[in-house]
Amino acid sequence: MLTGGTPLQLSSLYRTQLTFSRSQTAVGEGQTSLFSFLWNAYSRIVKMEINQKLEQQINIKFLVKLGKNGPEIHQMLQQVYEECALKERTVFKWVQHFQEGREDPKDNARSGRPSTSSGNENINRVRSLVLSDRRLTVRMIAEELSLGKSSVHTI
Repeated sequence: MLTGGTPLQLSSLYRTQLTFSRSQTAVGEGQTSLFSFLWNAYSRIVKMEINQKLEQQINIKFLVKLGKNGPEIHQMLQQVYEECALKERTVFKWVQHFQEGREDPKDNARSGRPSTSSGNENINRVRSLVLSDRRLTVRMIAEELSLGKSSVHTI
């Protein structure tokens, strides 16, 4: 409840059941780790967003094959997915792709320079450094391995 007695309204994206992982903490065994709780919630939301986007793209492909046009498809997606529906312009883009004969509903790989800083070699280097001394800061690790701070944070 929020102040004033009104119930908190969550979008359907956040209505997923969150699981709590139990871990031994400094307070005592059986306490819920805040980090574990937040990580579980975040990972479930991200997975749901990705799955929902792909699901909508598959639905667009199906509706295009039934002969529906862009505005009709967008309206149908809004009825089903409410505030999580793809934007109208995105729906129109996918309608055009499928009308031109595209079969794969997944996004194409994007061009650009591949990420090299978070490769397996650097991940292993950071892991071994952290395991040797857990008191190291992100800045110290970045300087030691000649990586950017944001790359170390990502790893």
